[in-house]
Amino acid sequence: MKYCIHVILLIIVAFTMNACLKGRIPVETIIPVSRVDSVFLQHFRQTSGVIAAEGTTSLPLSDGRTLWLFGKAHLNDYNSVSGMMACMPNANNAAMLSDVSMNMSTLNVGNNDFIPSNETGKWFIPLHAYQYNDTVYVFAKKQGGISLNTRTYIVKYRFPDFQYLKVDSMSLNQTMYGYTSYVDTGKGFCYVYGIYRPDTLADNALYVARFPMNDIHSKWQYYAHNDWVDVASAAQIIAYVPGENFSVRKIKSRYVLLTQAYGKACNKGTEIYAQSGANPWGDFLNYHLIHTIGDSLGVVTPVCYGVTLHPQYLNSDNEVLITYSINGYGTCIPTCTSGYDNPDYYRIRTLRVGLKKIDVAF
Repeated sequence: MKYCIHVILLIIVAFTMNACLKGRIPVETIIPVSRVDSVFLQHFRQTSGVIAAEGTTSLPLSDGRTLWLFGKAHLNDYNSVSGMMACMPNANNAAMLSDVSMNMSTLNVGNNDFIPSNETGKWFIPLHAYQYNDTVYVFAKKQGGISLNTRTYIVKYRFPDFQYLKVDSMSLNQTMYGYTSYVDTGKGFCYVYGIYRPDTLADNALYVARFPMNDIHSKWQYYAHNDWVDVASAAQIIAYVPGENFSVRKIKSRYVLLTQAYGKACNKGTEIYAQSGANPWGDFLNYHLIHTIGDSLGVVTPVCYGVTLHPQYLNSDNEVLITYSINGYGTCIPTCTSGYDNPDYYRIRTLRVGLKKIDVAF
């Protein structure tokens, strides 16, 4: 009898302790699954203006619109009967504007480049941009020629009509800055990220610099060992990134660094990784896979690169918008037939990734 009473008491105590601990033990964190956002993708399936393009970055503007920047692009070459476009892009760069309802308009005039070339045989590829009052500053890299050009180019446009003004350049220790830029209005600085002698098929050293947001031509400073220094060559490497496949954005109170495996060939570049830190320079920690690209024809995945974060499109489910570029199926599966190709083999791709998948601290 005493034994039975003892057992009953133990059961009561265990039940009581379990009830008390309920609520003290954290609920298991649910890590969301990354997914393709096929609805958002439709905004870029245009039949006039920019039909397909690579290298998508975005800049929220002060009037509620968003500036979208592209590298190589197909302009006005969509065939409405066949649903196809020309095989080769006809513009070196392009830009679009979207309003709050995601109505898209192309900024290129006709089939001309958005950023005009100032040198025969060379052209610009836009990187990222920032706005200050009545001017939008677009960072760009110059392509063409036989040697690597590592100057940092800044193309200026009048806001809000995007009238081209001029292009300036800086030589900053063979580091090309402007792949990511954002303004911290509280501190009065624009922060820009750059790569030293960028190589699309190697791991590249990543740096961050800053300058007064009201004067891009004022003295730049470079992050080095918990301080800001005035000499570009004294900058500290904050991370290594594969190829030019990276994007740094501030989301809420965290700085997120996305990277994508390099390759620029079919069946490569399919893994997207995330890291995060408390400061613009990191330390970027918890490197992990957040998405594996599933676009394919049979068992072949396309040439894919250019992962980019767009935190202004964070939705009510706390999923951030991520884009990447695809550029056909390379030599694995030639898709050009009689001068025409499927535009969906060259259009950007749109993903939704929950913030908890990027960092459980969100």
